Amino acid sequence: MDKGFSQINSSENIHVSATSLERAQYAKAIIEMKYSKKKKEEEDKFEEWLQVKKRMEEIGLSEYERRSITEDLQHEEAQRLREKRTAITVYDFEPLTIIGRGAFGEVRLVRQKLTNKIFAMKKVSKSEMVRKNQVQHVKSERNILALAENPWVVDLAYTFQDDKHLYFVMEYLPGGDLMTILIKKDILPESEARFYLAECILAVESVHNLNYIHRDLKPDNILIDGNGHIKLADFGLCKCCEINYDNPFANLTKLEENKVEKIQMEGFHRSRKLAYSTVGTPDYIAPEIFGKSGYDEKVDWWSLGVIFFEMVVGYPPFYSEDPKLTCQKILNWKKTFKVPRDANLSKEAIDLIYKLVCDKEDRLGTSGAEEIKRHPYFIGIDWKNLKNVKAPWIPTFQDELDTSNFDQFDEIEPFYPNTIKKKYQRKDSNFVGFTYKRSDGQRNSLISALENLESVVPSRFSLRISREASETENY
Repeated sequence: MDKGFSQINSSENIHVSATSLERAQYAKAIIEMKYSKKKKEEEDKFEEWLQVKKRMEEIGLSEYERRSITEDLQHEEAQRLREKRTAITVYDFEPLTIIGRGAFGEVRLVRQKLTNKIFAMKKVSKSEMVRKNQVQHVKSERNILALAENPWVVDLAYTFQDDKHLYFVMEYLPGGDLMTILIKKDILPESEARFYLAECILAVESVHNLNYIHRDLKPDNILIDGNGHIKLADFGLCKCCEINYDNPFANLTKLEENKVEKIQMEGFHRSRKLAYSTVGTPDYIAPEIFGKSGYDEKVDWWSLGVIFFEMVVGYPPFYSEDPKLTCQKILNWKKTFKVPRDANLSKEAIDLIYKLVCDKEDRLGTSGAEEIKRHPYFIGIDWKNLKNVKAPWIPTFQDELDTSNFDQFDEIEPFYPNTIKKKYQRKDSNFVGFTYKRSDGQRNSLISALENLESVVPSRFSLRISREASETENY
């Protein structure tokens, strides 16, 4: 028996495929995320109850009043948890305008029927994801969006699925994307480019802090909110990788077997009117991604260097109508890359470009984003308050349904599935754990109660004073 056990556990007899390993890592990440989040929610709720009880005592509520408020709050919390467990489906949304289309599906403006809130819904074909071996990528996208609760990444409200599609329900950003700005302005003044580049650096830093590499940074994936500030989107190629600045060799990630095909994944690119449209091209990909020696998070800093070049020069440096030729130019960047003299850039801008678009060993960002922030080009940037700075371009839109900053698309397939609406659906082993519902989708009743109790304080004190005055007069 002992002999058989040792044979089963012998490392010589265990052969784990790359697919099995990825699935195991994904399952581990889902379990850890679920229970760490659950633990934090329980700790937060316990602390909130303590605050509510403490505030009720400070206000001087009677025992009856405290008990009544507590019972009401418990009822509201129970109702909130019931609604949280209720499954979200495509039938909970009203279809509006299509604002994006790609190889795997579409992006559409939708209205949630229950709340009347406007969202952007990304619908992805399951069969296409499986056929093109993109299952792990869509899982990674779901994970990073669920994890990244920060102002630099597009907010995710829900993910759910039916028999044929996966759905991402995200905040709608009416300003379009950075490519929208480049089309409107062609070339940006350095002062404007500095602003967008600085925000992009903070956004990429926030992703790296979650141990993810974006790998597909381009103007199309840098969205603009209603105030003109940027947010990152389209994480279909993001890669989970433990980022360790003390040991850079620990960050290296081997490229998947179907290298260039995966890198050129279409995603949700919108058609562009300019000759140098980036649709379907690898213009912003770092050269080490095409190699076999591995790469790390510094590939994202290369991409930002190329985007910076495009903002201030007017075109991507490795552009070609033939994507294969673009790849060749990138691989031979030492011969093909040069900042043109007639661009009339400052020496600081030129220096920054060459320190981002360079060998990975020499690239700024090796020790983290702080290394880039210290570059002379960013003198005067208030990194801590950048979101409060007025953006160079503020999008104009009539209302929350305005999609004028996006291209328009015709209807190809119906929004709702042609199949009969099912209460229960068959489990798909490829996408187990995909469903997500943002915990703050509905306001926490305990937090609301605390705020309401704060507003009660002056009214109760004034009422108490008037009562005491009345009693004195009667006496």
